[in-house]
Amino acid sequence: MSPHYYYHFVILLLVFATTLLMLLLKHKAREGRCKYPPGPPSIPLIGNLHQLGNGLPHISLQKLSNEYGPLMFLKLGSIPTLVVSSADMAKQILKTHDLAFCDRRMFYALTKLSYGCSDIAFSRYSEYWRQVRKIAILELLSAKRVLSYRAVREVEVASAIHSMRASSACSVPINLSEVLVCLTNNVTCRVAFGMKYEAKQNNKGENTFYTMLQETQSLLAGFSTADLFPWMSWIHKFDGLNTRLQKNFRCMDEFFDKVIDEHINHGKLSKSGTKDFVDVLLRVQQDTSYGINLTKDNIKAIIMVC
Repeated sequence: MSPHYYYHFVILLLVFATTLLMLLLKHKAREGRCKYPPGPPSIPLIGNLHQLGNGLPHISLQKLSNEYGPLMFLKLGSIPTLVVSSADMAKQILKTHDLAFCDRRMFYALTKLSYGCSDIAFSRYSEYWRQVRKIAILELLSAKRVLSYRAVREVEVASAIHSMRASSACSVPINLSEVLVCLTNNVTCRVAFGMKYEAKQNNKGENTFYTMLQETQSLLAGFSTADLFPWMSWIHKFDGLNTRLQKNFRCMDEFFDKVIDEHINHGKLSKSGTKDFVDVLLRVQQDTSYGINLTKDNIKAIIMVC
């Protein structure tokens, strides 16, 4: 290496080391001003992830809580995390100080698939979430509404039992997991959309409603680097995750568009004659008493988590 390149290398190394040192000192100073609960020391960038890698995470958390107490502070990557491991502390957080902890993080895959987290389960704490929760309690999940779907549940359970009885009579093995998934799918679809949708792949192996749901569940339950390191979300442009999310979202969006348009254009009711979730939400969309303007995407997000 010539002296010219050597000096350039040393200068770059010093600049990098100085920048890193300043960032670490700034991080330590910020932590010093905040009063966090006790917890194990963290490593820059990865935080405490290295302490959860041996065996099952809940076992590692239990061992750490034995050392640091029932209220413990961890850094999972770049995400500050509070670990609660006692009933008393859980009561303090979930009841006494509920408003301080009631907000939700927006996870990467969920944000992409749930129309910006505008569903009921994962929406940020806001006036929108309060009104949507009110709609769910009063309109979608009221005792009267749930009772109105009793016939749907009874018919689908009877159909599943008949199918298993027929298979048993012919000495055909029964895949109980498949039967239960199909039963749940049929009941949910009839309650939410007013009709059943095919729960298996067709002969051509084309993507169906059931396989679309499987892919959605896989994406939501899977690991995303951006969930622990938000500043590294760019990496999903290269690891295939963005492509999978876009393809799955496009399939779901087209399906929901079709369902909603059928209800709007044809006044489609469920086979039992009762109003399904889409009917109810379309009616609420015209009701100004709830104080929010439900868009078509909001309706899609709400029925997505049904």
